[in-house]
Amino acid sequence: MEKRIEKAGIIGAGVMGATIAAQLANVGIETTLLDIIPPDLTEEDKAKGLVQESEAFRNKLALQGIQTALASKPASFYLPENAKRIRVGNLADHLEWLKDVQWIIEVVIERLDIKKIVFEKIETVLQPGTLITSNTSGIPAKDLCDGRSENFKKHFAITHFFNPPRYMKLLEIVPGPDTLPEAIEYLADVSEKILGKGVVYAKDTPNFVANRIGIFSVFHVIQAMIDLGLTIEAIDELTGPMIGHPNSATFRTSDLVGLDTIVHVANNVYEGTPNDEKREMFKEPKLVKEMLDRNLLGEKTKQGFYKKAKEGGKTVILSMDYNTMEYTPREKVKLASLEAAKNISGTAGKIKALYYADDAAGKFTFSTLSETLIYSANRIPEIADDILNLDNAMKWGFAWKMGPFEIWDAIGVDSSVTKMKEASYPIPDWVKEMLDLGKTTFYKREAGTSSFYDPSIKDYREAPVRPGVILLPALKEREKKVAGNQGASLIDIGDGIACLEFHTKMNAMGDDIVNMVIKSVDMVSRDFEGLVIANHADMFSAGANLPLVLFTAQEEEWDDLEWMVKTFQDTFMKLKYLDKPVVAAPAGMALGGGCEICLAADRVRYGAETYMGLVEVGVGVIPAGGGSKELLLRNTEHLFEVQPGGVYPKQIELMPYVARAFETIALAKVSTSGPEAVKLGYLRPQDKMTVNRDLLIEDAKKTVLAMNLEGYQPPRPDMEIRVGGKDTLAVLKMAVWTLHEQGYATDHDVTVSEKVAHVLSGGQVLPDTRVSEQYLLDLEREAFVSLCGDPKTQARMEHMLTTGKPLRN
Repeated sequence: MEKRIEKAGIIGAGVMGATIAAQLANVGIETTLLDIIPPDLTEEDKAKGLVQESEAFRNKLALQGIQTALASKPASFYLPENAKRIRVGNLADHLEWLKDVQWIIEVVIERLDIKKIVFEKIETVLQPGTLITSNTSGIPAKDLCDGRSENFKKHFAITHFFNPPRYMKLLEIVPGPDTLPEAIEYLADVSEKILGKGVVYAKDTPNFVANRIGIFSVFHVIQAMIDLGLTIEAIDELTGPMIGHPNSATFRTSDLVGLDTIVHVANNVYEGTPNDEKREMFKEPKLVKEMLDRNLLGEKTKQGFYKKAKEGGKTVILSMDYNTMEYTPREKVKLASLEAAKNISGTAGKIKALYYADDAAGKFTFSTLSETLIYSANRIPEIADDILNLDNAMKWGFAWKMGPFEIWDAIGVDSSVTKMKEASYPIPDWVKEMLDLGKTTFYKREAGTSSFYDPSIKDYREAPVRPGVILLPALKEREKKVAGNQGASLIDIGDGIACLEFHTKMNAMGDDIVNMVIKSVDMVSRDFEGLVIANHADMFSAGANLPLVLFTAQEEEWDDLEWMVKTFQDTFMKLKYLDKPVVAAPAGMALGGGCEICLAADRVRYGAETYMGLVEVGVGVIPAGGGSKELLLRNTEHLFEVQPGGVYPKQIELMPYVARAFETIALAKVSTSGPEAVKLGYLRPQDKMTVNRDLLIEDAKKTVLAMNLEGYQPPRPDMEIRVGGKDTLAVLKMAVWTLHEQGYATDHDVTVSEKVAHVLSGGQVLPDTRVSEQYLLDLEREAFVSLCGDPKTQARMEHMLTTGKPLRN
């Protein structure tokens, strides 16, 4: 199957259909979105002058799907204009459009009879070799294929996306009985490389992998909560980030998903698994049934386990008291082992501490975790061939940091099994056999290679490493680190390319990272052909070390502070003018200094989910590591002199372009995607995107190699920059004053914004004066240090450090 996916068709424009279409459009696939024609004109339709033949009426459901996707929060589109890649229509008038696509995805209601009708329609236009998949969350593939043509069966599979498709990495792929292996291989390749998905190969069993384990876990959590008399807010404390689960934990997640949806999935397991030893656990608990009867479904009915209410003009969140079914103010959770676990570093350590604790939190964790681990082990090989697929499903589909078997390793397999036996839990035979063979972990790492225990061979099997995936920890285990300190490492990633990896808390930039950047520049210039700046952390970098800046300012050590900023600037200038290509590869948060180091690179290979911004004004200062200068350059470097008639040189007016840079910095704009970072001017059009973060470092490395093949020439350090001068500064100051007078800017906003304007205008010089980079860096540094001496700036810094939120003073 050589054809590239250039066009796709989606049938069903509900929430999932429309948001899957959005993600296809995000990655450049021209997408057709079809739904049925509405049965009748509504009064609203008639008021718009629509009739049965009107295109707007006939395509109404697909159009509504796009509007829903555009309005969704978090955003389904990387950029709103990506919606233009989606062509909307209806099944009656536009079925023929599907003849031109390479992939058709069915996303209609979860009813086999309706899906069969849709498949019959698809068969009339299905071309040989076209992939056809269903987004069903539980209907067996064998039933969906029943009665279909040979061409259909050979190219059919279930592709179960998780909601929201843009953000959830998991894609469960389930082949049909007759699906060609090459069709599955091609589908997985496209899903991983183009859509950015993590593929889990699931068996054709009810609810596949992630939902089977996840729903079991949720229902057992509810039962354990009631048995131990714990509150809803206590459970969310115990099942959230403390154990590596999302912030929404158990009950906030349930409210977001909808209790009716959870029960539907549970019922599907109950009906389809008569031999499941825990089948009764999938019956809705009494509490859940009562909530359904009262229509307490969560966000969709404005009340579930939690409810928003107005008190004293403010919105407060109330939690349900399940004994009275009434909503009450949330209580502060006080559990001894929970408080102790907060002081333990690392998710694995926190889970282990809670699992072996003796108080209510410990009993809850022991009960729920033991049940989930044992249930997961009993599902191998029923729902997945191996523990690796099951662990990946939970990490990618439910956003767990660790899968069940990784957690089991963390708490100690041998000691936890002893504790489970003491509590009369039946241990799965293959787990007992593994321990009897002297193998005490499910995973092991040796010389940079990861292996997992496979009960079918009663031994460890090497975990497959996909082509294009560079794992920095594995390279360090193979002694590929060539330099390093506590904050950063320089790693040889092959082919003459080095990678600079940050590894401080939130990858905040302090002395260690700065020193390693300087050392890396020297080593790469001497020993390598280029440099990649990347890491595997959730945050590429949260910026400079704010506590250190605040402490230095409060101590009034102005010479030290100026030296710190100058060192930052000089370091990034060394990086910019390195005689070898530098490619930054950010993903996640790249804020402040994390953004500035990207701006200093020759090119940026960014992850799709890159949230980039110069946010310094939020703490009362300006970007001073070269960020203000670089954003000015990015907004004006394309401007050039023209000579009409060849007599008088005329220069393009700078003001609109400087204003764009000013607005971006003064409003601390942060991109909501990598492509939006290009739109905001942080990145250039020649900077390219990688959707699957696992492939990001390899793609950045390839970019460095390509730059060398093209004959890399480093930038010249004698650059002259045309600035707007005092006239541009006056216009920007007037804009700030107007916002202040209208109540949109505080007094200190004005102070900080005027400093930004001063730097971007080049200060009080004549219009179109040409200045050096160092001149602008000096302006940045002076502005930064002077603002640090302002008590209002120090108040902003303190507020950010204590609350995590900006202060408007």
